[in-house]
Amino acid sequence: ASHELRTPLTAIRGYAETLRDGAIESPQAAKTFLDIILRHTIRLSRIVDDLVTLSRAESPDFQMELSPLDVGPVIVEVVRGLESQASKKGQQLVLEIVEDVPKAITNEGALDQVLVNLVDNAIKYTPEGGSIRVRASASPTHVVVEVHNSGPGIPEPHLERLFERFYRVDPGRSRDQGGTGLGLAIVKHMALRMKADVTVESGVGKGATFRVFLPREGA
Repeated sequence: ASHELRTPLTAIRGYAETLRDGAIESPQAAKTFLDIILRHTIRLSRIVDDLVTLSRAESPDFQMELSPLDVGPVIVEVVRGLESQASKKGQQLVLEIVEDVPKAITNEGALDQVLVNLVDNAIKYTPEGGSIRVRASASPTHVVVEVHNSGPGIPEPHLERLFERFYRVDPGRSRDQGGTGLGLAIVKHMALRMKADVTVESGVGKGATFRVFLPREGA
């Protein structure tokens, strides 16, 4: 965490000192440096927000109320909220909800957070013109929510560590995409709190599929 925080802080300090030492007299340079400072400040804010969320999810004192929930409206709301982000990259964001999906025993806020992280990741790491599919279905014991993307895929050696905090398959590219490196760790710990399982299936050139297995009502 200290390393992730130090990088934007170093940049902010460096550009602020450059402005103080005279660059502020050049309007064009000042605007460029201020834009960079703002970008790193936003990144810091995201890291802190995610650290707080993760710390809360890991705390033994954190209590999560679980109850029967129709997951369909939650998924629809998440997809609608991220449609514009996908359209900016020319991506197709597809929603599939199989008829008669039963209610899941879960927490609406936590499920929303899990799905936002998964769909946001799918959009970030899928090339322009690609596709993302969000699908809900059911097994005899679970309601299954699946997020599939047509991205480059994840090499098999990375799959076991994918849900670790700050772990990145491609560190440089991940930072360029604006990721904090905490999204999938949050997904994992929120899933544990919901008594759900989360899995990933991927391979180079095969895209990636994340599945959340929520306990089914009455199972």
